[in-house]
Amino acid sequence: PRLAYVTRGRMLSRSLVALRQLGAAGGVQAGARAMSTQASSLTYAKRGTPMSLTVEAAPLAAPSAAQVQVKFLAASVSYADFYPISTSHEVKTDLPVKDLKVRFAKAQSIGPMDPIAGPLGKAPKTPAVGGLEGVAVVEAVGSSVQGLSVGDWVLPSAGVGTWRTHAVVEQKDVVKVRNDIPVEYAACLSISPAAALRLLEDFETLKAGDVIMHNCANGLVGQALIQIAAARGIKVISVMRPKVSLDDISDHLKILGSFAVVPEPMLRSHYMQEVFADLPPVKIAFDGVGGSSGSLLARAMPKGGRIVSFGAASGQPMVLPAEKGYKIEGFYLSKWLEKNGTAARQKMIDTLADHVADGKLKMLLERSQFTKHRVSLNKAFEGMRDRRLVMTF
Repeated sequence: PRLAYVTRGRMLSRSLVALRQLGAAGGVQAGARAMSTQASSLTYAKRGTPMSLTVEAAPLAAPSAAQVQVKFLAASVSYADFYPISTSHEVKTDLPVKDLKVRFAKAQSIGPMDPIAGPLGKAPKTPAVGGLEGVAVVEAVGSSVQGLSVGDWVLPSAGVGTWRTHAVVEQKDVVKVRNDIPVEYAACLSISPAAALRLLEDFETLKAGDVIMHNCANGLVGQALIQIAAARGIKVISVMRPKVSLDDISDHLKILGSFAVVPEPMLRSHYMQEVFADLPPVKIAFDGVGGSSGSLLARAMPKGGRIVSFGAASGQPMVLPAEKGYKIEGFYLSKWLEKNGTAARQKMIDTLADHVADGKLKMLLERSQFTKHRVSLNKAFEGMRDRRLVMTF
């Protein structure tokens, strides 16, 4: 039967997401050959709106020498997952910067960052399976695969596609993750917490007592950044856009380790003088919103301050006065992965998984079932979500 519904989020309001049930998913029986495994997946044949996802079922071929067969345990669902599906533009991996004049004063327009470039680096080839993050268990390995065994948990690269029950993938496209942490946490490690770690380690040499600022603090990058930084004695000033649940999320961010949680409108006020009164100058700021939010974040920075843009939730450029001499950089996780390779990615995932196991990295998550993917996709469009949706299989 045809299943159709309308998304209600800001990004794709009034967009129709149609799903057609083309087959039934099968299971893997103990001792069954890899070829007998039926894989069910959420796929899209083309990019653009209205989005169209199809539930497909097909048998898996046995893995070749350098491949592994995996069964997915959990997959993340967030706004980031829908950009590759809903947009059809050419992907750009450079932060747009151009000079302009605002009321006769020199200024710079920064961004917005391409939302696909961060996790993927390039547009996916269609047809493709949806989903950027997930965790799977190895069911079979090819004859030349080393370092992976049946039963190991793995995290696939962002381009593999995680909204499916099973897959056969190249070994180079997965990294191992410890299997004594919750599957929901493992499914969300590859992008947001990874980006948070890179922001803290790759731009400034930060030490205990240093002060940093960031916006988009309720997102998973923001929550991970707070916890990792606080564990290192770094003081984090978290900026929040106004929302109904501001008090609740503010309390949560303070529990995670924020030194101060500042409502965005307060950045224009004298209140910030009180916040900064007994603190050293802010060493670096991280912007995940762009637009007026990014401009306000920069306003709280000292002249010549360093700002790293890692996202563009607003979809708008931020405009900054040229006289301030801000040092603006863009961060693309995809570029870091391409430059540093699998060994560095493995080390990063090990670090993050250890933080989870040690109770130093907590996430606000909401569990759903892959069989109820329609509900999960609709919920993921809700604006300003504090909880990441995770589908389990």
